[in-house]
Amino acid sequence: MRPRIALAAILLVVAGCGSGEDASEDAAAARIEGCVERFLERAESADLSEADVRRYLESTYCTPFEREGWIYEDGTLSIAAHVALEESVSEQCVKAESDGETETVPCEELEAGGPLELDCAILHLVPRDEVREYLAELERSREVSCDDGTALDRLGARP
Repeated sequence: MRPRIALAAILLVVAGCGSGEDASEDAAAARIEGCVERFLERAESADLSEADVRRYLESTYCTPFEREGWIYEDGTLSIAAHVALEESVSEQCVKAESDGETETVPCEELEAGGPLELDCAILHLVPRDEVREYLAELERSREVSCDDGTALDRLGARP
């Protein structure tokens, strides 16, 4: 009888060891899926199938963001995802002109406090409180606008 109890105890321990990893993988997969769904809520695609768009979003954005720990349980993104993308782009920036036109210029030109036009795509997926804090910091030194025309006070995801 005792060998059966010992065997049962060993099986429970072994089963318990693997279940934590599976739960972690399941949680990561759920966060990635939530991220993809958040992107899809805003996506417009005329020529691609939803499956193609999903694969693109998952491989290009959501899986790398998950690896970095930038996806929250509800699928929203940390402001760190936006900042990382901003820092990874080329040294060219968009300069907004007073007539509403835009011009691509070296980023150094804008660092002197000129107007800043943000790529706001990711900011739509970041919790509103994080976006507001980020924008407040930027607005201390310059005028800020969104490349997609969204009013700054309308940026940020709601839970």
